[in-house]
Parts: sequence; structure tokens; C-alpha cells
Amino acid sequence: MKKTAFALIVLILALALPARADVALDIKLNFFGPAAGKSGEANVATSFYLKSIVQRNLQVKFSGESLLAELRKTFNAPDISLLASADLAWRSGGPASVMQVVQIDGRDYVLVLTPLPRPGAVNFKIGVVEEKSQQKIKNILLDTEIVLPDGEVAMLGFRDSKEKSYYIAFFVQGRNEEFGKDVARLGGTAKPKLLKKVKPVYPKEALEKEIQGVVILEAVIDKSGKVKETRAVSSPDPTLTQAAGDAVKQWEYEPFVVDGAAQQVLFTVTINFALNPEDKAKPAGDALTRLEDSQKPKLVKMVKPVYPEEAVKNKLQGVVILEAVIDEGGKVKALRTLKSPDPLLTEAALTAVKGWEYEPFIQDGKAKKVAFTVTVTFALK
Repeated sequence: MKKTAFALIVLILALALPARADVALDIKLNFFGPAAGKSGEANVATSFYLKSIVQRNLQVKFSGESLLAELRKTFNAPDISLLASADLAWRSGGPASVMQVVQIDGRDYVLVLTPLPRPGAVNFKIGVVEEKSQQKIKNILLDTEIVLPDGEVAMLGFRDSKEKSYYIAFFVQGRNEEFGKDVARLGGTAKPKLLKKVKPVYPKEALEKEIQGVVILEAVIDKSGKVKETRAVSSPDPTLTQAAGDAVKQWEYEPFVVDGAAQQVLFTVTINFALNPEDKAKPAGDALTRLEDSQKPKLVKMVKPVYPEEAVKNKLQGVVILEAVIDEGGKVKALRTLKSPDPLLTEAALTAVKGWEYEPFIQDGKAKKVAFTVTVTFALK
């Protein structure tokens, strides 16, 4: 267990999805547990950071008192109290994770948050490790991943080796993002024509571990059609993310022209890593062929999504990414959600795309059932 716990920290810090864009997050983290000072209960010694951070005066949306009340209600834990609170600053290009350590009764509780910002939300890897003073890491208490939509708070509970219950609640209280700022976001079939494509190099480590899957990136192209920057939206592994980003940054497109003027634009790019290259084009048996962006069939019928009134009222926007399966006739037969900023937008996107139709995908002279990603953009005017 000690080796496993140590591996958790190493993986979170070294293998987390690399931050590829200029993004800054200010995170409010609260740590709750048995009320201090009670007989037989935890007594907080101190709370400190492993690294110095930049603290800023920000408006806190969720107060410690309101979170405590909600935790007591949600987890049926009337005797818990706020033990520690921290303002953590994460910056792309810096350490992949932010950490806080809370000392209670001679034990260190290492709280690790590894964010991956994306439109309308932040993916978080969350780890909590318990360590006795003067000893090596003893126990992994929490190791999970969540998607935290903008404007919401995450609340998680766990127990330590003494079977005491603790809780963390955190939210993003400030977000400064330069990626795609003032750039038009394209969705559906509006992408410019790809002129130069560099094939990703399959990472040796991924091959050895037999890691495969689909990487979805967002790419910004400049007025000349060259890829200016990328960031990960979804990926099965950090090594594949890196390989995909390195390749896509060398791609070139036709300039995207609006009213006679070239524009910088942002859109999604899908890259499929398959251990057997033939898996992309010639699946065995009934295996489904998954297409990359350049292979997608032509869209012949598009139903425009209806922006949900509640989403407009709550100023929800962002990109919904779906995987669609079309049959031999080009009709959408199945959908699944890969990423979405909010369930309201997800439902609206699913309802619309179910009515889309494509030209049949022809391979070796025969129409095939295929799968590919579809992006639906919801933007408030």
C-alpha cells in the first residue's frame, strides 16, 4: 500500500494531462471533519502548503458556513466542522497539481488536485493520502476523477485508517483563460479544409502498455491557417495527448474567410490511436469503425439545436461533444456524450443530432456503419 500511495503522488504530478494553453485557476478548498476539541476526536495541529502560492482578493460564491450546512445534510454528518481552508492558485505551464497538507493528531493528510480546464467546466483528478509523521506514506484515502461545471461546487467524503470520516469541498472561484480568447468557435461541419496533416507518432510507452483510444483536442488556427495552439478536451492517456498535440501543431488548413477577410478560429480535432492500424479501416467481425475528422461523411441534413430557456437564463454556454453512430443509410442510430458543460445543453444537442443525416460511408464498395465525433456549440449572443 505504501508503494501504491507513493505511485499516486508521482502519477498525479508527473503524468497528469499537460497544460497546453494559458489558463489560470483560483481554487477554494475546504477540509471538514470531526469537530476539534471534542474528547476522542481529531485535533487540528496546523494547515500549510507544500509550495508558496499567490493569494488574490476574490469574491467567494460559496461560504464555508453554507458548505458546512450542505455537507451535514448530504452526508448525514451533524458533528463535522470546518478544519482547514485554502486558496490555491493553479497556472498552466507550471506544476500539474496543487496540494495542501493538513496535520491532525500526528498524521498528515495530503490533498492533491490536478485540473484539466475545458469549456464550461474543469476536469479534476483528486487524491487524498494519509501519512503518519516520521513515516512514509501509509494509505490512499481517495483517488477519483470528476467533471466540475463552472459555477458549481464539488463535495467528496472519505475515511482514514482509523475509520474517521472527513470531507472536502472545493470550487473554482476565479478563472482567467487566454486560450481561444476573442476567437470564433466553429462547430459541426464548419471546419476549414485540411491541407497538411502530420501523422502522430505512437508513443513507445503507450505501445508497451497497449494503450489506445480517441484523443479530442481543441485547436486554434491563425489567419494563415496554421495551428497556433491546442488543448486537450478528452484523452485516454497523457502520452497520447502529448503525441496528438505535437502532431496537430504541425497541421495546416485553408484560411477561414468571413466577408472576404481571414479569421482566427477554434474547432475540435479528433485523433484515433489504434494498436493495429488496420483497426481504423477494417474492423474484425462486427467491430465498429471509428473515423477521424478527415474521414467523416458529408452531412446532408442538419437539425439546429434549440437553446434551452433555462440554460439561457443561467447563462450556460460551451461545446457539447458527442460520438455518433450512423447506419449504412447514413442515419444516426446511436449517440453517447463524451463531454458537455451542462446536462441541459447535452439534452438539447442529443435531441438535435438524432435528426441529422449523412451520406453513407463507403468502404471497399460497400456502405458501412461507422462512428465519429460531433461537436455542437452553444454560444450566448
